[in-house]
Amino acid sequence: MHVSRERHRARWDENSESELRERIAAGEFAPAIARAMGRSQEAVRTRANILGIPIRFAARRVMSRMA
Repeated sequence: MHVSRERHRARWDENSESELRERIAAGEFAPAIARAMGRSQEAVRTRANILGIPIRFAARRVMSRMA
């Protein structure tokens, strides 16, 4: 994923952390959050871990067995 140079290594402030918490609570996945916030998926995952918030990366596929 390409992140613009303006956001490269941008510090997390209270507003960004609040937005991250809200998006995670709303059930958004990490890739969508990263795109919306202009950050890398790794940055979003790392910050969520620092804040102690579990984050989802993708919907899990449920494989049904054919009988």
